[in-house]
Amino acid sequence: MAKAKKSSVELSDVNRELQKVLNNGKVLMGSKETRKAFMRNEAKIIIHASNCPEKIKRAFEDADTEENGELTIYEYPANSLELGLACGKPYSIASLCITDTGDSEILRLLTPNVHSKEKRLNVNMR
Repeated sequence: MAKAKKSSVELSDVNRELQKVLNNGKVLMGSKETRKAFMRNEAKIIIHASNCPEKIKRAFEDADTEENGELTIYEYPANSLELGLACGKPYSIASLCITDTGDSEILRLLTPNVHSKEKRLNVNMR
């Protein structure tokens, strides 16, 4: 799986849409919860903080993704404490998973970072 490119998406736009998801969608916070949702093919979007440990990022690359279809992976351009604050939490969040976007436009906003199963498999074979 290729590392998600940082696009011209504004941090304020991501934060605004993340707030909408938190209000009426479904977000699982933390690496363990994110991995569980990923393995159950429930993850639509995975967001990693810029300082998320490589071990956590690699866990998604190494996981069985045969039935996962398309998945958006976004590297949040700020550290885990700032990601936690953007989610309204007073603690760090290294990674989170969105399973239901609610009425937000976050999926459309982060679409340039979508990786299909075929692309992820091709990158891993190199």
